Amino acid sequence: MTIVVNNKEIEQLAQFSDKTQTLIQFLNQGKESVNTLIQQSEIMRFSSEAQFIEQLYLGLMNSTLIYLHHIPISIDVKKLLELTTNDLRDLATLSNRDSEKDKAILADLLTKYRLLDSTILNKIALFYRRYNLSYHALGWSASFKDQLNLYHVICYCERCYELSNQTVIPACQWATQQAQNLSEFARYLCIYLEWKKHSPSPISALNDAITTLSPVVNANLDSPVVTYELQAIDLHNAIKQWHESGKYLGFSSFSAGLLNIVLNIDLGKGDLVQAANDYLETLQHTLINSLAKDSYVCQAGQYRHYLYDLYHSEALLDVDSQGCLSVQNHWPLVA
Repeated sequence: MTIVVNNKEIEQLAQFSDKTQTLIQFLNQGKESVNTLIQQSEIMRFSSEAQFIEQLYLGLMNSTLIYLHHIPISIDVKKLLELTTNDLRDLATLSNRDSEKDKAILADLLTKYRLLDSTILNKIALFYRRYNLSYHALGWSASFKDQLNLYHVICYCERCYELSNQTVIPACQWATQQAQNLSEFARYLCIYLEWKKHSPSPISALNDAITTLSPVVNANLDSPVVTYELQAIDLHNAIKQWHESGKYLGFSSFSAGLLNIVLNIDLGKGDLVQAANDYLETLQHTLINSLAKDSYVCQAGQYRHYLYDLYHSEALLDVDSQGCLSVQNHWPLVA
């Protein structure tokens, strides 16, 4: 016996929960690897089955992200752990993509757990093809999280803006010059389109506006450290305590903060710094007086998201694996 989980000796695979056994079955050589671990002399200790399964995935794949060919979908094991045992079993046993029953089961699971399968994510490729865009180098090294961010930004832009070759191509060219990864590219793309929607000014004016707003964004990147998973009231109290210490809840990144500000102020009028600070004060006050309506693990596994329905807008707060709580998105709702 060499595996100890939560002080319980594991002598055979059947001692694991049904959920853990299903997650082991997803892995090539999963069962064989676990049986080998059980038989070896070195003792391996884990605080929970979830910790064990994450380490097993890392050991066999050097990643917790897995591609399930029969769906098909890319998904992190931390997201899979969020599924109920029955839902995970349904996901594992889907076998006929042409079956109306299986299609309905999959559609329900995707909606229930906010999942995007490969067919849905194909929107990214269609976007590039529609506007005859080259697949730039930022995409070559993109993480799955970056791809998800790009997908969500494309969806938002398609709802908000009248897209055409005349707007999208220069937007992509400008965004590529600003960005250092695919998530940044997505956000700068949206910033450009938001600017063009409201302003006839040349792009140099947008560059000047970003230069003006940059110190405000940089001053609002500080985040409190909390428990990875919080109930809505505990999250509320954490935000309130942070605010009472004289700090605003920071953005998850510079580009995320810049996009949030650009979407929520008028770039063409008045003092941009004052407008940005007024917006931040309003956002903090609103968050302090609101409760998250939902929380869920990101499909890429890096964050737990907390979703807020605010006045004419939606906010998404993140808690990462280190417990840093930050504002990811605060985007106006589109009619």
